[in-house]
Amino acid sequence: MESAFTQCFPSEFICSICKDNFTDPVTMSCGHRFCTPCLCLLWEDVQTAPCCPVCKAVSPKMDFKSTILAKEHVLPTRGSVVCQLPSSAKQLCSIHQVIKLYFCQTDKSLLCLFCSHSPEHATHEHYPVKQVAEHYRENLLMQMKSIWKKKKENQRNIKKVTNIFRVWEGFVNLRMVMIGAEYPKVCQYLQEEKQKHLEILAIEGKIVFQRLRRNVARMVHMGKLLRRIYEELKELCLKADVDIGSFFFFFYRSQLMQLYIPQPMDPQLSTWAITGMLERLNNFRVYVTLDHKIRNCHVALTEDLRRLQCSPDHQDMPRNPASSENTPSWGAQTFTTGKHYWEVNVGNSRTWIIGLCKESWTSRNDMLLNSEDIFLLLCVSVEDHFSLFSTFPLLPHYIQRPQGWIGVFLDYECGIISFINVARSSLICNFLSRSFSFPLRPFIWCGPK
Repeated sequence: MESAFTQCFPSEFICSICKDNFTDPVTMSCGHRFCTPCLCLLWEDVQTAPCCPVCKAVSPKMDFKSTILAKEHVLPTRGSVVCQLPSSAKQLCSIHQVIKLYFCQTDKSLLCLFCSHSPEHATHEHYPVKQVAEHYRENLLMQMKSIWKKKKENQRNIKKVTNIFRVWEGFVNLRMVMIGAEYPKVCQYLQEEKQKHLEILAIEGKIVFQRLRRNVARMVHMGKLLRRIYEELKELCLKADVDIGSFFFFFYRSQLMQLYIPQPMDPQLSTWAITGMLERLNNFRVYVTLDHKIRNCHVALTEDLRRLQCSPDHQDMPRNPASSENTPSWGAQTFTTGKHYWEVNVGNSRTWIIGLCKESWTSRNDMLLNSEDIFLLLCVSVEDHFSLFSTFPLLPHYIQRPQGWIGVFLDYECGIISFINVARSSLICNFLSRSFSFPLRPFIWCGPK
């Protein structure tokens, strides 16, 4: 049902969604106008491409144009409507029985013309009520945009942590399998250490799992609060009466709420030293040299790595072109049998790839992170956050980023490739039960520091 306030507006200044005058109006490509808050709330949970509520024209992007002319007509109309309200709504001065048309900046109160010239207020700054109301209304619109931006950020954070939450138990179980596979290779007396390591890993995994669950719950709850505040601010913007107290209350409450947006959790499991592992691996030590005759730069692989760095949450990050001094390198040796261990110094490089690939990849330039017969460990840097992946298939590893020397162990007959954090004498990850029937060649790529 339309209010008296709305009935005084020309139809071209009425939003067809909320049936009220425009709040922060925008014009879609099809020519129809709506309130920005109305479209935001209407399209929030739309799974398909958003469309115009009137003509159903598809609008794939939020490329709205602000309707500046509407504001020039809306403001005078608001003033005329105030004059048509019942006398009870005009906020009459109880002393002089005239309308309070001025706002005292010092006392934060409404005054009539006579009160504004009284000795009590004569030295204070006074402003017309309509001017003050529009000033606070503009501040509310800015707060609404800020709230909505925070809500979208919160939604992205929910998606990010939910994706981790879904695979977390599987990752912990896989991590336990990989850790457990290392211990049969050492002496029997290490069985007690192995059991302790696995028990602590299982307990730590459950603790992090519960923290992830609470992290998601807090962000979902914050999303509901942000939407409620956003709707309350929208309703406040549409009010014809000037309630300065409400303006202050909602304005500062929305500011306070934005200070407590929960951030997505970045889970990491502890890494434990495995006694005797490096001593055992050094029995198979080889020294890998680089083959500078292989000029294949694998542009496709480095571009694929950049796409991994520029995730959906960081689409606006600049993409630096690959440097000629950071091109991929191949080892001079190939392996077709036996056990081999070597170490690679990645230093403080923010992004790097090391591992083994099928020999035939040296003559091709279309290798991607999802290509078969590549066994790589990747460190990917997004802003100041580092992530570890192994491939193929592409799998994240939620442990601390290794720096300095990384060990690579190949057991060709058993189909095992392991990556070792030399400084900590701990396992990073491994490939188990693979079947190799082709030559494997070491692969190294270190990005800028």
